[in-house]
Amino acid sequence: MEIEIQKQVDVPLLGRQRIIGIVKFDGGATPSILKLKEVLASKLKLSKDLVAIRHVYQRYGFTEVKVIAHVYKKREELMRLEKLKKVERKQIDADKKAAEEKAKAAKVE
Repeated sequence: MEIEIQKQVDVPLLGRQRIIGIVKFDGGATPSILKLKEVLASKLKLSKDLVAIRHVYQRYGFTEVKVIAHVYKKREELMRLEKLKKVERKQIDADKKAAEEKAKAAKVE
């Protein structure tokens, strides 16, 4: 998967950048939001916790999607301004449960 950034707009009042790009992928299903976040974060050399995917536009029969994303400077700003997607909430809950289980296992030993 490769990404081509078409436009970057700085929004200093909200502490973020709006990025518009085209992601080309190998056939099959459209990549998930989590996968698109990883690709965009690796391209920009940022943490994926600072990226929020706003829109994904897919055209039938094409192996590319248009992605509109916001990249924040601070995680607190992202949490304050963005509504987390259902997939992202499930990922956060799974990470919390894994951390709790790890802590319980450490206590037992």
